Amino acid sequence: MSFFEVLAAVAVVVALIARQLRGEALTGRRLMLLPVVLTVIGIADLSRHDRHPTSIDVVCLVVGALLAAAIGAAQGAAIRLERRAGVLWARMPAVGLWLWASLVVTRVGMMAVAHVVDAKVAASSATILLMLGVNRLGQALVLVPRVMSSGMAFAPERDGRTFPEQVSQRFAPPPLDDEAPGRPGGAGPAAPYADGRQGDPLDLIRDRRRQRRARRFSDWR
Repeated sequence: MSFFEVLAAVAVVVALIARQLRGEALTGRRLMLLPVVLTVIGIADLSRHDRHPTSIDVVCLVVGALLAAAIGAAQGAAIRLERRAGVLWARMPAVGLWLWASLVVTRVGMMAVAHVVDAKVAASSATILLMLGVNRLGQALVLVPRVMSSGMAFAPERDGRTFPEQVSQRFAPPPLDDEAPGRPGGAGPAAPYADGRQGDPLDLIRDRRRQRRARRFSDWR
């Protein structure tokens, strides 16, 4: 990693710590996608510059990943979940700083061990983002079941839907011709909006577009 990439990784860690200590609305997208993005970037960074991990590199990386995931799981268990104004809220207590400190210590320690055993890839700073992503995955693997078992829903995304709802609706089969919009597969009626309308937001947008096209066509005639 370059010097600027290391600074970016440090900035990500500092931002994560600050947000967790302050507390934030817990959205599924941030909880589930950020770890995947960091892990993919970390793997891609390891494969750059013709790096060829040896067997000892793989052993060091696996051990480091297990440690990072275990600490992430402990962080997920330590986070406090509560409902604020109808929104799921997550906050890390101050004692969680010890978990972050242990993550840094184990990462530095594993890089030192890798250097001693001549595992050049595992000893490089290119492993930082990968291990951070694995750490976030460990946290998500604990937090997601906690949220599901608590009966609380994730905080809504910008479009008003939660991340699981966005995923389920994206991959849901299209409604049949005799089904109302927003009710695929014979599901129950969609939740009403504040103005009394019902249906999926995308269906409402399409309806408004069709109405505008119909008005333009009538005006042209």
